[in-house]
Amino acid sequence: MHKIILLSLIAICIAGFGSLFATTGMADDEHGFRRHFEREDQHSIPFLESDNEGNETAGQMAAWLLLVANLPVALSLLIKGTNRFAPLPTELKNALKKLNRTQKNALMWLHFYLNPAILGIALWHWLSSRCKSTALPELGLIVMVTVVVLGLLIKFKLCPKAIRKYAYQIHTQPVIFLAMFLVLTVGHLIVD
Repeated sequence: MHKIILLSLIAICIAGFGSLFATTGMADDEHGFRRHFEREDQHSIPFLESDNEGNETAGQMAAWLLLVANLPVALSLLIKGTNRFAPLPTELKNALKKLNRTQKNALMWLHFYLNPAILGIALWHWLSSRCKSTALPELGLIVMVTVVVLGLLIKFKLCPKAIRKYAYQIHTQPVIFLAMFLVLTVGHLIVD
């Protein structure tokens, strides 16, 4: 348990240090202050120089699919939290447990198979819109890759049994998810 808390604190510290790097994008350009966090020449688009609309579509598609893929997990956490902390009658708690099992059986495939696909879309989005003014999107992408790879290792039992417990604890750690969400959001606000 202490290792998970330590890893969570490291993730938060990395996110905090990432915000220090984000300030480099706030410099004025040679023509004066333009009310933007970055200069126009800070973007490098190695593949599609003129397809900014497609790049934005890929980013939005990744964000919406990320929401859909993790909806079953969010529903499960909400139902479990309600069952644990709300003063509900026993029959309602049992009905919620049954609902949680049903929604997991029906929807968890979205979580298992969409997240790796989303990672591919997110990588394409990053490759087509890298920005030199901040390292936060890269940091968020690294955390996302780590969480998805750990999830794949757990799902398909590709890691040794001794490591599987720690991989599961890291993969399901809410602090890491919140740090990834915060880093990606702040990074995109700086880039936009």
